Amino acid sequence: MPERRRPKPALTAISEVELAAVSASLFARPGLWRDLALPADSRAQAARTPWCAYWSVRLGPLSDPAADREVLAAACSAFEARADRLGTLLACAAAIETYYFDETELEPMDAWIARLDRAIGSTDPPWPNTECGAEVMACGSAIRLRQPSYPHLAEWAAAGPRLLTRISHVPSRIKFAAFVAHYHLWRGEFAGCALVFDTLPGIDVSMLRPTEALIWLEGLAAFARFTAQFERGREAVREALALIGAHGLDAEIYGVNALGAALALAAHDAPSATRHLEAMRATLATRPQSDQTGYWHLSAGLALLEGRTRAALALARSTLEQSESVGGPYRSVAHRLSLACILLVQGDTALAAREAQATLAGAQAIDATLTVFSAGLLASHATERQGQRDEADRLLAQALALGAARDYALTGGWWLPEMVAERMARALVAGIEPAYARRFARRAALRCSDPTLEAWPWPLAMRGFGEFGVWLHGEPLVASGARVPQRPLDLLRALLAHGAATLPVATALEWLWPDAEYDAQRKAFDAALLRLRRTLGDDSLLVLDAGQLVLDRQRCWSDVAALAATSALTPGEDDQALLARAERLLQLVRGPFLDGLDTPWAMAARERSRKRFVLTLVPIAERLEARAPHDACRLYERALQADPLAESLARRLIAALLACGERAEALRAWHQCKTMLRLHGAAPSRDTLALVRQADFAV
Repeated sequence: MPERRRPKPALTAISEVELAAVSASLFARPGLWRDLALPADSRAQAARTPWCAYWSVRLGPLSDPAADREVLAAACSAFEARADRLGTLLACAAAIETYYFDETELEPMDAWIARLDRAIGSTDPPWPNTECGAEVMACGSAIRLRQPSYPHLAEWAAAGPRLLTRISHVPSRIKFAAFVAHYHLWRGEFAGCALVFDTLPGIDVSMLRPTEALIWLEGLAAFARFTAQFERGREAVREALALIGAHGLDAEIYGVNALGAALALAAHDAPSATRHLEAMRATLATRPQSDQTGYWHLSAGLALLEGRTRAALALARSTLEQSESVGGPYRSVAHRLSLACILLVQGDTALAAREAQATLAGAQAIDATLTVFSAGLLASHATERQGQRDEADRLLAQALALGAARDYALTGGWWLPEMVAERMARALVAGIEPAYARRFARRAALRCSDPTLEAWPWPLAMRGFGEFGVWLHGEPLVASGARVPQRPLDLLRALLAHGAATLPVATALEWLWPDAEYDAQRKAFDAALLRLRRTLGDDSLLVLDAGQLVLDRQRCWSDVAALAATSALTPGEDDQALLARAERLLQLVRGPFLDGLDTPWAMAARERSRKRFVLTLVPIAERLEARAPHDACRLYERALQADPLAESLARRLIAALLACGERAEALRAWHQCKTMLRLHGAAPSRDTLALVRQADFAV
């Protein structure tokens, strides 16, 4: 017969003296907590039995923070009267934590923080073991809301990596880990967050009271939002909502859905954001003003995402006014940043710049570095829109130096990809933190609207001038000497030849399979396109739409498109600016178009490209001829090295050399032109012959 288990004997209530003797060690032995029988009147007798009262709160459900604070206030006074430092520390920390859970007015927390500070004193450490210390330091999550510059916060967070490896796997450890993560999260130090979330083993939130477990899950969701790990964040939100449902924590539904809405807005997922906001609205009337402020803040973000900028602006202004009345510097700077974002989208760059600068100053004062980074980008963008490029570049350099040091992958406030992309593009042009700007743009999948910016981290890049080349995410598509299917690459060559934007399927069939029947042509085209898409690994780069093969021009770069988009000359450019413009042009055109490919369509495209190159280069050279004729001659010579068959450039070089008195060099240029044309089966034009005869050169 199976042995019957004997029922546990009824537990005798522990006395105040016994509890005082073992409390320090209890934090390291949570397995004993469920057997801890406290006197029934522990809370009512807090002034007489403070340790029993403390543990009644510590083991309680955290369902009534205000009532818990009353008990802890009486217990803390009793501890102070007995000069019981550990009891005072623990009671203060527990009372401070309650402000995190009900988010009432934060000002009364100041008195508790001062009390805690007095108890800490100058003794290092003021607690008997690391588990007790972790329990006390965990209240830093709440202190940060009211006093983000409280000096012990930095000290406690810095001790995190060392202490987290020494503390046994107990609730105090997880609570302390959550504080460390929240501290680094607030400061935008995501490497510090990753140390907790990614490398701390064995986190089991079931060891915590459900409300405490939510702190951990909320931190994880926020970390995922700011590091663009959106699915990881959604999973944390789903787990938190399940925890709420399992334990009936209806009061927490609001805050977790707020995190879900913020994640959705960062991911530009309006339907998901709407669902979370609807869940928040259901309990809005019962929430304190601080919570209502959060709801309207997120509603402003949704309105902005949906293009309702006037509504977004009204909501953002109201939100900022409310948050400043509630208090809490971090909340205020975050809401001011969002207001600046909306003003920028609306087109009020002057006011956007002013609000961004105010956000920058406020965020710097509390060392909220992600907000500093984000406000700096926004201020830079708005300032440049006002024509102040030097100041805009200064702000951009400061922001990107901070972003590079912390390796930020996203901004705070509302995610404005077009604005951020423009700032990263400017950074690459100006040489401001270029490696970080490329890394940020790549990770955030930003789109570039400037087809001339070769330095951008384009998913797909192609060169048609000179030797044909294709790069995927910066790496050559084909290793040197490797065997590759040519037809998929021929589709890319044909795209370049047609202008690097669209290629009609009918044109591709005619160019690549001119002698085949239509059915065979189409079958070959479909097979080549399938293989090309598999090679690229991203079908969205190349789309077949209405009989056109279409390249995503904001994610794909080509020298052909860059040449077509090269801007015209502007009045007043000096010689250095002209030479720099010419240098960029010669970097694009490194040789004849599709050199070595002699199909009729490639040869026709080569001639069209040559004409475009000449038409772009000649105005630059003509200005130089009048002001710096020798520079113009060198420019013509370099251009002819790129395309020796550009006869009109050779003719201009001969004329420019003659004008400079360089007759021998002009004769050499004529012989080189004549020889190159003959080698390609061509003869000099009448205009060239007329020039050399006028110079009395032998024809």
